[in-house]
Amino acid sequence: MFKLKNHAFCLLTAFGGMLLTPAWGEPVAPWLRAYINGEEVVGTTLESRYSTPEDEPASPVIQWEKADSRTGKPVLVQQGKDAESYTLTDKDAGKYFRIIVGGGTKDAIASPWIGPVITEKQAESINNRFDPGKSYQENVDALQKELSEKLKDAVYFTVDTDKLHGAPYAMAANERIALPEDIRPFRENGKIYVNHPFVQAVFKKELPDEIMEEAGGQKAYEIGNVARALKLNLWLGDKEKAPLPNFRMQPMAEGLVVLSPEKNVFSPVADRDLINEAVNRLFDFKASDEQLKWFRDAKFGLFVHWNPSSLLEREISWERNATRPKDSASGHKNIMDFEYDSAHRRFNPKQYDPRKWMSVAKKSGMKYAVLTTKHHDSFSNFPSDYDTFTIANTPYGKDIVGQFAAAVHAAGLRLGFYYSGRDWYNPYYLTDQHYRYLEYYFGQISELLTRYGQVDVLWFDSLGNSSLNQWDPRTMMRRIKQYQPDILVNNRMNGTRGGNKGPLPDDLKGDFLTPECKLGPFNDKTPWESCMTVADIPGTRWTGNWSYTSKAKAKPVETSIKFLINNTVKDGNLLYNIGPTPLGTFDPKQAETFLAMGKWIAPYREAIYNTRGGPYKDQPWGGSCYKTDRRGKKTVYLHVSPLIAQQGKELKGSEPLFIKDIGEKFTKATVIVNGSGNGKAAKLEKEGAQYKITLPAGVAWDSLDTVIKLQ
Repeated sequence: MFKLKNHAFCLLTAFGGMLLTPAWGEPVAPWLRAYINGEEVVGTTLESRYSTPEDEPASPVIQWEKADSRTGKPVLVQQGKDAESYTLTDKDAGKYFRIIVGGGTKDAIASPWIGPVITEKQAESINNRFDPGKSYQENVDALQKELSEKLKDAVYFTVDTDKLHGAPYAMAANERIALPEDIRPFRENGKIYVNHPFVQAVFKKELPDEIMEEAGGQKAYEIGNVARALKLNLWLGDKEKAPLPNFRMQPMAEGLVVLSPEKNVFSPVADRDLINEAVNRLFDFKASDEQLKWFRDAKFGLFVHWNPSSLLEREISWERNATRPKDSASGHKNIMDFEYDSAHRRFNPKQYDPRKWMSVAKKSGMKYAVLTTKHHDSFSNFPSDYDTFTIANTPYGKDIVGQFAAAVHAAGLRLGFYYSGRDWYNPYYLTDQHYRYLEYYFGQISELLTRYGQVDVLWFDSLGNSSLNQWDPRTMMRRIKQYQPDILVNNRMNGTRGGNKGPLPDDLKGDFLTPECKLGPFNDKTPWESCMTVADIPGTRWTGNWSYTSKAKAKPVETSIKFLINNTVKDGNLLYNIGPTPLGTFDPKQAETFLAMGKWIAPYREAIYNTRGGPYKDQPWGGSCYKTDRRGKKTVYLHVSPLIAQQGKELKGSEPLFIKDIGEKFTKATVIVNGSGNGKAAKLEKEGAQYKITLPAGVAWDSLDTVIKLQ
């Protein structure tokens, strides 16, 4: 059995014996998952928490430490085998706390920092406007109604702040006004300026010439002078802050500028949700067609599921033998799986070289690469100021995500990060201290989007059984756009497994769909990609094998090619997954499948990349894709493929192909095939309302795919 110290119940194990000696023969450390229970409010008694097997050798020494920040110098405030709790006093206000379990031993583990500690009066000033009794959209509507009334005579906008981009819009008297790059507010020497075109577009007034000055290489107005000239009060998110940077208190309003007839328009703590929504209104959450173009052109990407679970050859997260809080049933009552949860203590992928991964990806014809940064099991493949269950606390120690990002950029591919909001290990997830998980969630996304250069895709994976009222998704979407304005976000970010009242608002549905382990149907309205696995474990219930196991078998190359052809002609992408070995290498057989796809793709490149699905949809012989030139003229590529043809409708030998006349006035047909017929002209004949296409002499329909290029 396992137990959680200071809890009045035992946690039943579902696999009978004690996990004191895991499969690889090394003893399990006697404790895991250290954390602090209790709110960080003066007067509260905080309690230490850690998980341990039932027959732990002795009660460990617990050290309580505090610091001025998460990265500050720790100071010991209490320790001992009986130091299971600590009561916060006035002297602790503003400080951060953590515990060290097993202090002085090789198995010592640290909890994440919590804080800063707030006073009772500060705690009472917190005002959560998201009523759990209402739907999320009802709460947002109420927020926006209150905001519109409060700011009906105001102008507000944002300006670039550190790593945050300013908004592409301003609001004036509740009217949204687009701000092209050349008229956006800017900073110089610590001051905020607006230029004359901005003043005309937003204020629709002329300002006195005497307050105009040189700034940013142009004539501009300092915002304080603008406020005085227009007799408005100035509220700056940079200055109007909560007394402490606590997640529940401090609005995410860096760079927000409000000019209003009303004085002290917002209270930073009591109006936190209102302030956040004011900034949210200044951003588009959905990507534009221009931002989506690279994704729709790419067609083929690499997906990588990898973390310490590879050591156990267990499916990442899903074969962790423990409960899944607020989520799908697991059949287990214990909250820990000591074998799984301690695997990181020996994770040391010495052969990890993502440059080799990217070499395989490029030779395979892939255009983007997505890595699991954190899966449902909570382990982070990057160091984090918000957690200790990360790559930093492994024998390997180096930043897996950072190396991956550098390799992807060096290879000229687009970079994507998978991140799971749902979490089956973090002790605060969807509990009465969920605000602490939110701080972790927002904090880790901030780390991912500010450390590694341009990030092109953020690939989320559901929020468990919860309500959007618990997540503040509009603020998260806006924050993502502030860090990476051109990023694409998939459709799973705000998906919940029940618990949410009302439908998901359209602007929170993400930029592209992600059918999993199945080929998508034709859809040229919403961008999409099928996420598929290159390996399967024969005879199991899994639809695909995401992470490493030696039992997995690579899919046949023909099957893999089928996936790509199907998605190309149906206007989608293929995101093809591999699970690296514990050493950090690709399984050779699975890599061979990728490389064989690249060789097959080579002669067909123009009929795959930069195309859109159609105009011939779901044809008995296959399907088509097309390109359009600047004059609007289409080049159509017919993929005559037995792999995706309707059963019994495959074209064989050299029988002719008949297609409907769709008004494009085709005059030329060229064969593209992985063989001797490549580049030869096919005979194109108009017969009434259809075209007849005859292959050149000596050329037969290919067993995988023959492309007819129509011009």
